[in-house]
Amino acid sequence: MAEFDPAAARKRTAILVVHGIGSQRALETVRGVIRGVWLDEKNPADKGKRIWTHPEKDGADIDLTVTTTSAVPDSADGRRVDFHELYWAHLMSETKAVAVLLWLYELVRKGPIMKLGMNGLWWAAAIFLCLMNLSFAVLVLQAILLFSGNVAQIMLVAPFLLLFASLVVGLVVAAKWKAYRLIKMLAVFCVIGIIVIVAYFIVERLAPGDRNVPDGAELFTLVALPTLIALLASFMLMGRQGLRAFCRALVISVVVFGIFVGTDRYWHPDTSFAVTVVKAWVWGLNSPWSVAAASAVIGLYLIVNATFLQPYLGDAARYFRNSPGNVAVRRAIRKEAVDSLASLHASGQYDRIVVVAHSLGTVVAYDMLRAYFSRVRAELPPGEELGTDFGVIDNAKWQPEDAASVADKKALRVMARATIANIAAAAAKRLPEQKKSKTWLVTDFVTLGSALTHAYFLMCLGKSEADLKAEGRENTEADLKEDFARRVEEREFPTCPPKRFDQDGLLAFTNPKTNKKQIHNAALFGLTRWSNIYFPRRQLFWGDAIGGALSPIFGSHIVDLKVSTKKAGGDDFFTHTAYWDVRREPDTYQAPHIVALRKAIDLADTGLAIDLVDEGDDPRVHDGN
Repeated sequence: MAEFDPAAARKRTAILVVHGIGSQRALETVRGVIRGVWLDEKNPADKGKRIWTHPEKDGADIDLTVTTTSAVPDSADGRRVDFHELYWAHLMSETKAVAVLLWLYELVRKGPIMKLGMNGLWWAAAIFLCLMNLSFAVLVLQAILLFSGNVAQIMLVAPFLLLFASLVVGLVVAAKWKAYRLIKMLAVFCVIGIIVIVAYFIVERLAPGDRNVPDGAELFTLVALPTLIALLASFMLMGRQGLRAFCRALVISVVVFGIFVGTDRYWHPDTSFAVTVVKAWVWGLNSPWSVAAASAVIGLYLIVNATFLQPYLGDAARYFRNSPGNVAVRRAIRKEAVDSLASLHASGQYDRIVVVAHSLGTVVAYDMLRAYFSRVRAELPPGEELGTDFGVIDNAKWQPEDAASVADKKALRVMARATIANIAAAAAKRLPEQKKSKTWLVTDFVTLGSALTHAYFLMCLGKSEADLKAEGRENTEADLKEDFARRVEEREFPTCPPKRFDQDGLLAFTNPKTNKKQIHNAALFGLTRWSNIYFPRRQLFWGDAIGGALSPIFGSHIVDLKVSTKKAGGDDFFTHTAYWDVRREPDTYQAPHIVALRKAIDLADTGLAIDLVDEGDDPRVHDGN
């Protein structure tokens, strides 16, 4: 394809929209964004505007059409805008329910170290998962008991005898081959087994049972075995954090136990109190409540999974969980994204690209930007050819963790926009005998309800299992932040502004081979402006629990815009999908979230995205979002 040429026909702006999680329909999100920023039939400012749809120039895909606008009012050159959608939902094959469940278990292992105000959700999920483990244990053991047609203690005695016999045989074999370390270990386990056998007969003698109450071993199996199995499963799946949640699940179970005791005494006052107590533990195999309670818990999970977890969190589970199958899906999505961005750059039609992303799509877009920028940055024109703005940014003292003034944010935005224009101009001026340079045309990255606000929790691993085991603890928020900082230092995660290391500038390093300034991987958001729009979360379900501020994580020069669907302020219920909704009453197209979106994208490129800095959040106060 042709490279960018400023001398060619009039250039356009490309808006690349990246949809979020869920069973998205093709073009659904991009049409919503078009309605929000360009063509709202109820907005007087949009009178006379037009759009046309047509396939991509290669004609290979008529499902994902391009939408072209009429001339943009107030633009200096009467430019038109092409809206494209990066559609990746088809690459997320149906997520299996077990994949979502395993991802939830992994999140619980990290502990309640989410953003302020979200830990309550972690506790609710962790406790519910423990209740579900109890439910699975009850139903499985009830099925075994039903099909075995025997007493319950057989489920303890038979596996124990099998294991004990294996240990004895192993001890004999180890003794034959004089494997002394194995002999010592197996002997210890055999002694423990003998102690358990002796204890079993003592319990049987001391608690022989009667017609109404089973003997001690049988009673222990009926009442305690499901709980013990669920406890072990919770520890294995969720670690120490699972034990913390399991203790709280037991507190809930004790409350239910008390209710069941009172209810049974009311319904059956003639039954002995001992019999009532024995049958009241909700997770006991002898409890009349156990199967119903377990079925209710699992049924509730299946409903939530079908309506929310699998359609929505399923995408996040596939994208963030590092299983082999998920890595393949993630790579396919990133390749599709990078190829789309490369195609826009190589088309020769555009001199400005704006990436607008929503929800999980902001993570996809972030990965796309850093991957494509890493691919082309070494082939961008050298710093010496990019003008004074490049040098000023490169030598600036800004750091992502330092507070940024309004003046500094505006200065970076003005110079970054000029530098991208200089990159395109310098690439076009290359002489025929010189190697053709690449361009970088992404002037703005606009994130809506971004899942990147949970980057520490979702994208970082913290300490390794071996290190944590040696230290005898679980991961903490500090460990996740340390992992994030390491990735920033290694230039895996670009920040805004870029992080300065050693003698390098914010944008470039001196290539020892050519002795010229060469743009480095972390320079991305020293050139591309980042605006983040979000609805503040209130009491979990009001506002947007998925989105939030990004500047405390990815750098102080990100302009965070806390918005509302009402000019008078206030929170609506679950506004995660309302960022381009122009039909929200009472303010419709005049609502703050629509006004902010139009300014951030700034179709006419008149500087609204620079003035937007004045409306951004105070980075020191984010209400836990």
